[in-house]
Amino acid sequence: MMTLKDIHGILSSLFIMLNKKTLILFRIEFLVVLSTVLFLAMFIMDIFRRYHLHNSVMKAIFSIFDAVSDSIVTYLLGAMQTTPFKNQLFPVWGLVLVILRYSVGFISGYGVPDIGGRRFTEWRNVVKLLGSAFLNWTRGSRFARPLWSLWALQIVRSFYRFWCHIPASNSTWHGKSSEIISESMRAHHEEMEGHTYFVYGELVELQKPQYVLHIKESPSPVTLSMILDCSSELKDKDEINDLSLAFALSRLLRCRLEGVQLQRAIIHDINRSPVKKIIMDDSDDARHTSKIMETQLAFVNDYFNTRFPMVFWRGLGSLYISLLLSLVTIGVVLWLSLDIVKVYKPPEHELVHVVNGVNVDMIITWVFMFFVMFKEIWEMVIYLLSDWTRLLLVCAFAWQRSSPRHRDNPYVLKKLISSLFTSRITAKRWHGLLDQYVFVQSYDYITEQWNWMHNLTTGVVPKRDNGAKPGDSIHIPDCVRSQVLKKLRALLDLDLQEKRNSDGTVNKDGHCLPKVIKTLSDVRARRLYGWACFELHTSSQVILVWHIATSFCEMALAKEHNFALDNPGCVNWILSLFMFTSKQFLIDVDQKKKKKKKKKQKQKEKEKETEFMRYLRSCFADCCSSKSKEVKKKELPEQVVDLYVIANSLSRYCAYLLVSKPDLIPDSFLMPKMVFQTTVKIARDDILRHCDSLESRYTKLRLEAYIAKEDCENVKQGENVVRQGALLGKLLLDNEGVEGCWEILAGVWAELLVHLAPSWNAEAHKKCIESGGEFITNIWALLWHCGIDKSRLWPVDDADENNGCVADPRLDDDDDRYTLQETVPQAEAESKNQQIQNVVHEEETEIVVEAEEPESSKLRSSEPRGMDTIRS
Repeated sequence: MMTLKDIHGILSSLFIMLNKKTLILFRIEFLVVLSTVLFLAMFIMDIFRRYHLHNSVMKAIFSIFDAVSDSIVTYLLGAMQTTPFKNQLFPVWGLVLVILRYSVGFISGYGVPDIGGRRFTEWRNVVKLLGSAFLNWTRGSRFARPLWSLWALQIVRSFYRFWCHIPASNSTWHGKSSEIISESMRAHHEEMEGHTYFVYGELVELQKPQYVLHIKESPSPVTLSMILDCSSELKDKDEINDLSLAFALSRLLRCRLEGVQLQRAIIHDINRSPVKKIIMDDSDDARHTSKIMETQLAFVNDYFNTRFPMVFWRGLGSLYISLLLSLVTIGVVLWLSLDIVKVYKPPEHELVHVVNGVNVDMIITWVFMFFVMFKEIWEMVIYLLSDWTRLLLVCAFAWQRSSPRHRDNPYVLKKLISSLFTSRITAKRWHGLLDQYVFVQSYDYITEQWNWMHNLTTGVVPKRDNGAKPGDSIHIPDCVRSQVLKKLRALLDLDLQEKRNSDGTVNKDGHCLPKVIKTLSDVRARRLYGWACFELHTSSQVILVWHIATSFCEMALAKEHNFALDNPGCVNWILSLFMFTSKQFLIDVDQKKKKKKKKKQKQKEKEKETEFMRYLRSCFADCCSSKSKEVKKKELPEQVVDLYVIANSLSRYCAYLLVSKPDLIPDSFLMPKMVFQTTVKIARDDILRHCDSLESRYTKLRLEAYIAKEDCENVKQGENVVRQGALLGKLLLDNEGVEGCWEILAGVWAELLVHLAPSWNAEAHKKCIESGGEFITNIWALLWHCGIDKSRLWPVDDADENNGCVADPRLDDDDDRYTLQETVPQAEAESKNQQIQNVVHEEETEIVVEAEEPESSKLRSSEPRGMDTIRS
């Protein structure tokens, strides 16, 4: 039996052992290497922050690494100062650690607005540099000159970066851009028709006697029209035009995000012009439109969340200063490295770590020197290959071609522009992902373990609500981009027609999307399904009803084509651990593409085969063929595949917005959370209770759909979202068919996303841009450029008082508030329970028949057809 005295002796011996000089040196070396690896990984990831840190877990890991590494550096500076032995390399290690720590956020440190005051981290770096200077001064060093030179250079860089924020904030194309654009458009909006948008180089002065801002004509500012006129002389004309247009639009969008008001007439007459002529008329290529919008948001993100504006506060001139500082740093590091090689020979009284005659401390130092030089070279490459450098070179070329003094052919500048537009680190300006959420797969999710991590990390890991387990993100399919852009164009064309007055002029007061779902424009479709768009009380309810209906139709389609109704979320999670891919939806739509490739390969192989080989292969196939009857999965028709992908992708994405990004949808404040939590409670505690598989949930939803169809009007006017979704799904299946319903679902979801995009809450979009942005933010920005900031499809709420949108006729009804209470009388509830029991018995009989004959036609033969008893 171990006594307290024995435990005390073990702990004492442990601390004594840890205080041995060799173990102290080993501990310092280990932490130095660990922190260096962390800094290097975070440094490289910084340029890809908006691509790879879209996931909340990855952002949390990055934040934890940042905090841990910062603490390690502080500890090491104190530990190396207080060691009972000397080591000539400790001052070098301390300084290099501070340099690497300082370079982790060399891009994403802070932006021009810097509301949180993150620029003061430069002073924290200066304090750490003073700590390393004290270490160098007290410990002494044989290579003091290069070490002190490197230290002084880092002090200069810290002060320069801190000072750069001041001129960037006062720059006419950064901090003062929104005010200048607003004033210039107000005073000279007639001259700005077409493409006369400021890109770079405008200088302002106060003009007397009104003391208004006036743009100087000499030197003339570079405008979008100047670039479009001269871009034909350059090799990459299309990319140059797109980049210039994206930056001009980003400066206009910053006016909205910074709260600078533009007159309504300006937005309609001027702001709409380049979007309609250059983007909206490009009907054949949705990727081109998306690329311009993504580049625009990338520039906006750089302005608000990165140091790029500070690097380019004076254009190419300030870029040269940053490059010069990096080159000087590389030179001083090389000087220090050579001095270490020439001078450093550890004295006998110094403690060093030698293994088999190899000085480990020297290896660590050389790795340090390599990392510092790599960091500086990488930083220069990032600056040179950025979109900002490309844009400034194009502006320089446009200014030379328009200037009477510099009209000679700038051959060198042309070659430089061409080389920079063909060389890039990554072509991605946005992560291109659609986050997904499936209600019928996640409503029973309990968040105890996740929220335990939330509490453990003190809020770094975001909190989740019960039932709010997100699915795996998917890359945006091209068919989704095309469908959304197609519906957006159609709504904008209709919007333009509605805004014409009797005299043919434009109605400046109309800045709302019309209350129209063109997919449901015919009388029959509107009568059957229009209630789920126009008669529900909130956009949150509309999203959930259509989402549950889409999942219901997806499960029916999977059953029709003999796909198992299993939960793909668990499978995706397991396969993701081993870096495998898995199906995104219940039906594997990628399988068809793989089969086509296999067929082509088989055809090529058959062409090469001889007749004798074909005979042997056929005999072998006949002998090895299994006689057991297996149910084969049916392939989806080609015309259904794209519609299925569009509807499911957008349905799950809109549900994700409702659950995880409620500020991006039109409902105000707590409404999305209230609707979602009530729907989860109804599903978990009532309708889908004890349904532990997707198969049982599908069966129960079918039963609910039967009952809801018998009491159609009350269900439509009620607040039971699960029952409304089941009813809508059954109406779609009964009237359009298992495959035909997807055309309506794909069209409705694309239009719903467009109607959800206009929002008064620009702050929410600005916040999400920092983590990469959302697909809906691209649509929101595009609509704002077209003068649209509201949709008449949704009721006007108090949060939108300042936007002055036309009142929704639904507000005249008695049911103008969303109540979360069931009002079914007791007698009616008892009769419905009896009906459910009867239908359960019929359903069990149907399932037996289905097991014998999988065709859905026999399953549907027992269901009531038509809509004779339903009157909308």
